[in-house]
Amino acid sequence: MKRCIASLSVLSIMLGAGCAGTTSSHGGSAAPVATTAGASALAETGPGIERFVRIRTPGSPSMAPDGTMYVRDLPEGVFQLYRVKGDSVKADFKGEKLTNYKDGLAGFSMWDDGSKILLLHAFGGNENTQVSLLDTASGTITEVLANPKVQHAVNHWLDDGSGFVYTANDESPNDFYIYRHDFGTDGKGKKTKLLGKEGSWSLADMTKDGTRAIVSQYRSASDSTMQELTTAGSILKDLTVLPSGGGTVSVEAVGYMPDEQSVVYVSDIEGGLKKVFVRDLKTGAVSKPLPALDGVHVDGASINRERTLMAVVTNEDGYGVPHLFRLPSFEPVKLPAIERGVVSLSSLRGNKVQWTLSNARTPGLTYGWTAPEAGQAGGAVKQLTFADTQGIDLAAFPLPELIRYKAVDGLSVPAFLYTPAGYKKGTPIPFVVNYHGGPEGQFRPVFDRTVQYLLSEGFGVLQPNVRGSDGYGREFLMMDDYKKRWDSVRDGVDAAAWLVANGYAVPGRIATYGGSYGGFMSVACIVEDQQRVDAGTQQSRLFGAGINVVGIVNVKTFLEQTSGYRRKLREVEYGPLSDPEFLHSISSIHKIDKINVPMMIAHGLNDPRVPVGEAMQLAVGLMKRGMDPVQFYCHDEGHGFQKLDNRLLFSRKMSQFLKSTIAK
Repeated sequence: MKRCIASLSVLSIMLGAGCAGTTSSHGGSAAPVATTAGASALAETGPGIERFVRIRTPGSPSMAPDGTMYVRDLPEGVFQLYRVKGDSVKADFKGEKLTNYKDGLAGFSMWDDGSKILLLHAFGGNENTQVSLLDTASGTITEVLANPKVQHAVNHWLDDGSGFVYTANDESPNDFYIYRHDFGTDGKGKKTKLLGKEGSWSLADMTKDGTRAIVSQYRSASDSTMQELTTAGSILKDLTVLPSGGGTVSVEAVGYMPDEQSVVYVSDIEGGLKKVFVRDLKTGAVSKPLPALDGVHVDGASINRERTLMAVVTNEDGYGVPHLFRLPSFEPVKLPAIERGVVSLSSLRGNKVQWTLSNARTPGLTYGWTAPEAGQAGGAVKQLTFADTQGIDLAAFPLPELIRYKAVDGLSVPAFLYTPAGYKKGTPIPFVVNYHGGPEGQFRPVFDRTVQYLLSEGFGVLQPNVRGSDGYGREFLMMDDYKKRWDSVRDGVDAAAWLVANGYAVPGRIATYGGSYGGFMSVACIVEDQQRVDAGTQQSRLFGAGINVVGIVNVKTFLEQTSGYRRKLREVEYGPLSDPEFLHSISSIHKIDKINVPMMIAHGLNDPRVPVGEAMQLAVGLMKRGMDPVQFYCHDEGHGFQKLDNRLLFSRKMSQFLKSTIAK
């Protein structure tokens, strides 16, 4: 296996673009599918895949007090940091490029006065994030946390900007400890360990004097704890409120209230929906300050550094709805009208609020607004970023329809249905069933270049939120854990059955498509589809092709080879390595004889989450059966494709594959 990986890496380097792939696909016992390269039948009828992939919006900007904007963008194909003068960022901005990382800038965090910026970057998609410090006045970049074998994450700036708190797995590859870094005056800085305890830890907030902090330990999507840390002596006090009858909760610390004597947090302890709570640190009394939000799922919340405002975003049938409150009273602040979509808070500094809006027609645009003082009217909303639309009319993009279908056991499963502009209901068209990652992810009605491209070429797309998806409460989230894993796969096939039953598609002209856990689903649903035919419960195969991007096919080898810190998290979802028989039963590689349709396999060779061996196992297994899967590998990518050139190459192959299979 190591020789296979090495040879692919060499081949991809020789090709120059960082990726290698094959271009033909055979469907096993089915007739061979013609090569996709250069076929005139694959001509694009819409604006074309390249224009869709090149649609971009400068990332949510950080604005310094002097009005300068710092923004992460990829006009040259790889994300870097740019400095832009003015009060907005157009797609054709003439800003100053401040970084030049070969594999791009993963993210950045600016201190409030704009004098310094922490830069986050990693090599080749390996997710071992390094941290450097940019002095914005001089442009000097200094390495702060540099160890290519360690993953670092910035958690919190110190209250005076003299340093920051971060987590790292430097002392134990499977555990994330909490550290404080003080910049100092010697250029080297000082590192202090605040907490060195087994587990995946993070810090949400710290008192202004730095003596206490609210920290969390994450074990799974349904099991976490919240504790207060006394930094001198690393003393922990558990603040987690558990169910009276025992069990676990999902809890996320938000931050201290203004007096630093109580803490705001989000928990799913009541009714399974995540809600906002406040806990008094002295008495332990718990209150629920936002009863008006009782019936909806809280996505998250944040408090500004001054602790005068708190923003909350609720998840309502997949749509993101923002709310703003004054502290400590929790008095609502009326927000301006915001177009429906998925809204995420990107910045809350003082009384200045920034949010990003994404929907089928809005590609993640950022807006700014100043919250008024109590009793006053708010000002006008300012659009801060503008998209490069590649000349495509985004306003004409079709919006999705939220539908619900019945699973085989009667469970109601939500899904977003996309059909091409002008589609006449009841007319069968080629369809793609797209599965999300996670497993505890959620499809939401955001801007999606790939979906809109497929619609422009006459495909339909269905995005089901199968059991185990986030956003619908604790019970739904845990419906696929461990021994219930294959139940979610059945939901994935039921989605295709719904399309056929309702006249949207016909058997054989539906493809599976997914990345990460969605890749697992993409392959497993093809297996389940064939099993239903073999069992006589279904007349014919529903799926005619499948696309697996960085997906799992052998759960045992995935757990053995994934990064150690991820293994503990994922064993809760998929099952423990101590139960190899069960892991075998849910691994598609052991049911490869059920895969009798053309497959496309895509993976990054530096993937630390789902190692590329998963793709290799599937490819070799299919080839041993006489099939010829389309394969696409990138030597300079990890868990997905970040670089523009690589995304263009993948998207072209994906388009060719679908057109040569389900669209023939």
